[in-house]
Amino acid sequence: LGMEEFGVYATITMVVGMIDMMHVGIGPALTQGIAKALAREDRKQEQGVFATAVLLSAALTVAAGLFLAILVVVLPVTVLFGEQFGPFAEAMRRSCGIAIVIVVIEMICIVVERARDGYQETRFNNAWGAAGNFLAAIGLFVGVRFFPTIEFLLLAINGTVALAKLANTTHLLAMRPYLWPRLDRFHRELVKPLLFDGAKFSVTYLLSALIEYNAIAYLIGRLSGPQSVGLYNIMITVHFSATGILQMITIPLWPAIVDAHSRGDSLWIRGASRRVRRMAPAFGLAATAGMVALGPWAFPLWVGSEFNLDRLGLAAFGAYFTLHLWRHVNQVFLLGLGEVNFAVRVVAVESLAVLAAAAVVLHLGIGLAGVYLAIAACLAGISAWIYPLKLRSHMRKLEDQAVREPKGETGVPVSHGLPSAARTKVAADPVG
Repeated sequence: LGMEEFGVYATITMVVGMIDMMHVGIGPALTQGIAKALAREDRKQEQGVFATAVLLSAALTVAAGLFLAILVVVLPVTVLFGEQFGPFAEAMRRSCGIAIVIVVIEMICIVVERARDGYQETRFNNAWGAAGNFLAAIGLFVGVRFFPTIEFLLLAINGTVALAKLANTTHLLAMRPYLWPRLDRFHRELVKPLLFDGAKFSVTYLLSALIEYNAIAYLIGRLSGPQSVGLYNIMITVHFSATGILQMITIPLWPAIVDAHSRGDSLWIRGASRRVRRMAPAFGLAATAGMVALGPWAFPLWVGSEFNLDRLGLAAFGAYFTLHLWRHVNQVFLLGLGEVNFAVRVVAVESLAVLAAAAVVLHLGIGLAGVYLAIAACLAGISAWIYPLKLRSHMRKLEDQAVREPKGETGVPVSHGLPSAARTKVAADPVG
């Protein structure tokens, strides 16, 4: 496929990927619910929150998929995506149908992955994810050589990832057959807490992703055409891959922070915060230096000569990437400490600013380097300093409270009990 065809593929996956918003954050709320049920050794609550979350998410996701399918059938492709996608109309209709089915399966299984996080079993998510990526690489190789079509690209890349997530779901249910999400385990009283907490988690995680990945890619497609979307999607792939390295640490760390906070263990939280918040920007700056130094040679070798993002553009992307990592680690700690409402307000304001800035830059025809600089400027002006200030303030309050309470032999306030087994898995070294 050329860059234009790849841009068509990227546009389809970005638009269909908006189904992810139908999770309304139920996945993260499920992680917290599982972690709390385990701490209380309450299997009935564990079963109830799992079944309710999975069935609720499945219903919402399927409904969104059906709605999007109706739009694809009823509206012309040029109305949905822009006039420059007219030559690809028939292929896009077929591909949208395939993509909707794949994404619905993938999104439902992602909720189950969040249950894994609550069990401190992120290693299984990583293992099955690696297996899916391996299959995707094989499928991509076969497709490029024998079936160079947009439809096969969707099956080869997204289909194999969805298959791996489905296998991960099956594995979890085989390990814990008592979790099967039967209708008689659906608890209506849990729907409101899941939706309420989930809606807030959606804003903190999904809204920024929806704007920075999906919405901006859609704007690029309408204003600049499929080739520019293809280039933007390549950098999103780099962004996801590099961020995933850090998330192997922060995903299992978050429920551990929740547990430590519930027990008043401020010393452990501060130590983990110090390590991770030093590591994230260092990793981002190192990645940026590598991209600026080697990117003009490595990227064309990887994706072809149509890659035309210069060193200035790569540096702008690196600035955005580093600030994203800084936002991510600070947000993980704030959410673990219960500052969800605060994070919601910050992310909502920041996302609107990012969308407006990117729209202005694209309207002026400045290009992708300008888009990345605009996003980076918004992050630097909002979350990059507001989050750390709030985290310091919360930690001071937590430590003052710990000083006022009597402590046991462990140094943890007596009223909070002993540290749990879930947290001790990462307590010794939260980054290693």
